[in-house]
Amino acid sequence: MGTTTLPKREIQWNPPLIRSLRGKRTQAEFGALVGVPQNTVWRWEARRARPDAEHARRLSRLAERERFLADWKLAGSLPPLGDLEEISKRVSAMVQRSLARSLREMADSH
Repeated sequence: MGTTTLPKREIQWNPPLIRSLRGKRTQAEFGALVGVPQNTVWRWEARRARPDAEHARRLSRLAERERFLADWKLAGSLPPLGDLEEISKRVSAMVQRSLARSLREMADSH
């Protein structure tokens, strides 16, 4: 099974992504990697500020170097696990058997 490569697109750096990229590093350590002070990293993570274009590029370069998001896939990218029509018929039959059994049990209890 081959893999599909998506075209590169600019990452919108939001607080959860920044925190994920930072990982277990301190804000000061992370800031040193992207060329900002610790309080700037705090402001990004606290939604007080957003990375400007230059720092967004630096974050993207760091992410690329660390293969951050490299293994992420789009939701719904898995192939179907079987014939949906056949599965639908089987589920319908199971529900009908369950209803019939419930009706019999109700009738027997009266």
